[in-house]
Amino acid sequence: MSPESPFFAKFSMQDLVTANKSMTGIACDPAGGGGTGNGIGSRGGGFGRGGMHFQSHKTDSFACRLQSGTLASADEDRLIASLKKPVEDLLRTYGANIKESGSREARSFYVSYAIKDIQGRIQVSGQRIGVDFYNLQADLEESK
Repeated sequence: MSPESPFFAKFSMQDLVTANKSMTGIACDPAGGGGTGNGIGSRGGGFGRGGMHFQSHKTDSFACRLQSGTLASADEDRLIASLKKPVEDLLRTYGANIKESGSREARSFYVSYAIKDIQGRIQVSGQRIGVDFYNLQADLEESK
């Protein structure tokens, strides 16, 4: 049995992006050129005072084809911002207490949360790949 929260285990960037209806100028369905990638995954843990302890990290990304070949910076900022509320809503459905959220730059945001005794953080960011694609990536970390 995995020690991570159900949010961590089930999170999918593809599901988050394809459910977002406010994305214009970008085709994020598989027929439109969307592609997914699960990357870096690591877990470390053990037993100590207070029971089991772990620290897990995973990266999940989803690339979308730009419909017009261009995406203005303001559109990129809106695209990333439009994903923040759905991430927070999803966390709440898993019983998370959102401790902090914000952005260090326009094309990313983060949310720190707690689910029971698990501490977590998700950061979502976007980056243009060439002229035809836009990659959306989520980095998730959880520990206890």
